[in-house]
Amino acid sequence: MKKAIFAIGFLFHCSTGFSQLTAEQAGIKKTFFNFLAFYKKNERSFNAFKLFKGKGKDNAPPFNIQWKEVDKYFTYLRSHVPYVGEAYINAEKEHFKFSDSCFKADPQDEIPAGFDYDRWAGGQESIQYTYKWYTSAKNKYVISITGNTAILKIGSELPDGSNNEKNRSWSFVPFVKDQGKWKMADNVYPMNDGN
Repeated sequence: MKKAIFAIGFLFHCSTGFSQLTAEQAGIKKTFFNFLAFYKKNERSFNAFKLFKGKGKDNAPPFNIQWKEVDKYFTYLRSHVPYVGEAYINAEKEHFKFSDSCFKADPQDEIPAGFDYDRWAGGQESIQYTYKWYTSAKNKYVISITGNTAILKIGSELPDGSNNEKNRSWSFVPFVKDQGKWKMADNVYPMNDGN
């Protein structure tokens, strides 16, 4: 009987131990949580940058990227946001180039491509909602590290309360090691089936 209880206890210990994050993985998760908290506190500063502008009346299309304002935004990131580095800035630059190409391809589109959602928290909701969504204790966090890159996968419970492996909404955040510290390499995005 004692052997059976010991075996069950050992299996329980192993199964819970394997699901815990290493110190390095926990640091990556903490960096993301810190970024969200910083953004929540400084949302007005992030949104103060007019990264695109409409040439029409009342900022209507056609849109274009305001590259001088983008440079000011990058200066802000470098000097005020310790959770991101040059990889993040390069990813942002690529997103802005893509948006600018969309603006040129469809100059009458009423919705500014790449700016029709909260770019930093990755959703249609306010940061107050998405902060709770991404930091919920019911979430599952999977972090894979390969050399100087990492991916944080966030498996969130669905609004109906489903909390099993098949019924999760998965998002991801890429990371890079920058001068010995893990930093976000892009914003949070929903995972596609192929990710």
